[in-house]
Amino acid sequence: DAVDTVYLSTGRSAISFVLNHIKTTNGNRIALLPPFTCHTVIEPFMNSGYKVNFFSINKDLSIDSDRFLKDIRKLKPSVILVHGYFGFDTLRQIEDIVIRARELGIVIIEDITQTIYSKHKHISADYYICSFRKWTALPDGAFAISTNDLFLNKPIEIDNKLQQSKLNAFHSKYLYMDKNFGQKDEFLKLLYDAEQTLCEQTSIYAMGDVSKKLQANLDIGFLRDRRRENYLILVDKLKSCKTIEPIFSKLLEEVTPLYFPIYVKYNRKEIQEYLAKNDIYAPIVWPKPSQCEGRIEQQVNWIYDHILCIPCDQRYTHEDMKRILDVINDYEEKL
Repeated sequence: DAVDTVYLSTGRSAISFVLNHIKTTNGNRIALLPPFTCHTVIEPFMNSGYKVNFFSINKDLSIDSDRFLKDIRKLKPSVILVHGYFGFDTLRQIEDIVIRARELGIVIIEDITQTIYSKHKHISADYYICSFRKWTALPDGAFAISTNDLFLNKPIEIDNKLQQSKLNAFHSKYLYMDKNFGQKDEFLKLLYDAEQTLCEQTSIYAMGDVSKKLQANLDIGFLRDRRRENYLILVDKLKSCKTIEPIFSKLLEEVTPLYFPIYVKYNRKEIQEYLAKNDIYAPIVWPKPSQCEGRIEQQVNWIYDHILCIPCDQRYTHEDMKRILDVINDYEEKL
């Protein structure tokens, strides 16, 4: 139950805002974070002076509850951040532990960025944060929710430079993709520069007005249905592949998938390049953050080295999914 909400420019500023808000009084700044995550989740903790530790996850991206409990007892964190993966409910088995941790005064933050449009219940947390930008083309946009207390000092200022650079990049991409105008390199450079503007943000800004309007008008029903349909087309055929393995082979009714994540059994770079040659851009979500180097288990290193994400979002049709399947089949046949 939300007591207060604040709309911010980015997911990382939402984490920073919450950490500024909770400023632990006893000086015990120890954070327990997911070992498979984005550097933008880790950096706000480092910048706020936390000693960062990572818990254990399984190959199916669920959390090992026994080891999670051991980590909490051993490390005595003041803050724990968790997040589900790719729209799937990977946190259910730690719900009881999280409730107990909150009773002991440990602050629980759930980053719901990847599960915002899924219908399963979120875990019991003190704060929820989310970035909208992962799901649709927005210049910026995130939020933080408090379930305990009111937020003070909510930012009012918008990052106009970021908003403008993103909108210019989106427009340039639209002209190239839809109107066959301009050069591919031009819009890619504008997108890159806009991302750099975002990375260089040092202040915490409010979510821009353009993003608020776009987000308010987002057709969530369409987003959900199209992603689910696309996912089901892919999973049906890719279960029997020799070179890849879907991480989630079942799509439960409540799940809205962010991507179609797979493990590539061998030579990920080669299959990624083959897909790219055929205009299918499958990102590695995420490259291993430098902060994890030498700090995470072998199994998590394996996840970083083998994961690849096939797009299945609302921009793509059933025909696009069939073409992706054809390209993967061609790749397997060539082997």
